[in-house]
Amino acid sequence: MYALSFDMTISDLKKEYGEKYHSAYAEIKSHLNNSGFYWIQGSTYVTEGNLTAVYKAIHILSNIDWFRKSVRDIRAFKVEDFSDFTSIVKG
Repeated sequence: MYALSFDMTISDLKKEYGEKYHSAYAEIKSHLNNSGFYWIQGSTYVTEGNLTAVYKAIHILSNIDWFRKSVRDIRAFKVEDFSDFTSIVKG
């Protein structure tokens, strides 16, 4: 299992994508879903795929002009143990 996590510079995103920049996140989600990733929270997505899936997703995102100009940071990492503690926190 691998994850992608990214952060956008909002001022750059507004400039590059336009005033409806919130739609950019839905567009990113669609691209990542089509690449075998699913959203878990914020700007973090995971895939059951291998590094090839990560590379393909990075390649797709790097070809989106407004994404390339607005992304502040993007990282990929291997997830070895995926535990959801939501029910413990919520009681």
